[in-house]
Amino acid sequence: MTTRRFVVAISPEHMDPTYALEREGLGPDVELRPWKARTQEELAREISDVDAVLTWRFRVEAPVIEALDRCRVIVRMGVGFDVVDAAAAARRDIPVCNIPDYCTNEVADHTLGLLLALTRRIPAYTEGLRAGNDAWTWDAAGPVHRITGRTLGIVGLGRIGTAVALRARAFGMRVVFTDPYARDGMDRALGLERLELDDLLAQADYVSLHTPLTGETRGLAGAGFFAKAKRGMILVNTSRGPVVDIGALEEAMRSGQVGMAGLDVLPNEPPVPEPGLLRAWRADEEWVHGRLVVSPHAAFYSEESDHDMRVKAALTVREVLDGKPPRNRVN
Repeated sequence: MTTRRFVVAISPEHMDPTYALEREGLGPDVELRPWKARTQEELAREISDVDAVLTWRFRVEAPVIEALDRCRVIVRMGVGFDVVDAAAAARRDIPVCNIPDYCTNEVADHTLGLLLALTRRIPAYTEGLRAGNDAWTWDAAGPVHRITGRTLGIVGLGRIGTAVALRARAFGMRVVFTDPYARDGMDRALGLERLELDDLLAQADYVSLHTPLTGETRGLAGAGFFAKAKRGMILVNTSRGPVVDIGALEEAMRSGQVGMAGLDVLPNEPPVPEPGLLRAWRADEEWVHGRLVVSPHAAFYSEESDHDMRVKAALTVREVLDGKPPRNRVN
């Protein structure tokens, strides 16, 4: 009696062309099939017969999920799972799983890196010195304030938000947070202060966003959010781009309501069409000079986190194929 081989489809972006880690983790009885589709319609036809799906950034929407005849699990190779229609998968009783812990340290470090770069005005110093030595003076970037004793407000106290809080405490910051889903006692266990969002905004010198992208959080940081913030607040977003209304952020920065911003994520990536804030930043308009730091959705990345993501994603699929409960199911 021969053992049936499993077929696992995988999105072809961001991969070692040999898929060595995935193949090793899935095992010899799995045919790993990188797909060639460019549209949802093509994908629905191409992977209808697979036993599992691994995707990084390629969207897996309801029409594709409806076409899956025997799929046991869909794994999003990352933390955020908004690229998969989890509700459509739930209707088909297909688990959707993510890899929530592979880049916790990287994103927390990147968050503090953005915060420190802005506080210490490092980009402004660097841009000034690029033109020559006329800016070789300690006050070339304008006022710089001590970070110790200032208040960091964390919106979303999950794994990454907690890691950011602990790092910020090490810098002597007062840390407050808001999260309606955080368990009672988290504040006491971590030595933090739990506040409602409006109170957090009124008190925080810095606000760092660490929420998933859901209907509840899309556009959370909009005009009303910024209007309630402490004037001159510094915003850091390493969560999901659409959590911030980028037009509202531009207006808040132009008015001085938001002092500076560090963005690792944007509503569209790459930013096409380009929002006004990015156009002004790239043109080095005076009002935004030295006040914005942007990175290309890279906070998650290190060689080690990339390895962990791929290995853990393959393990999650393998366990489901072996009849075990799905790990880190989000739907």
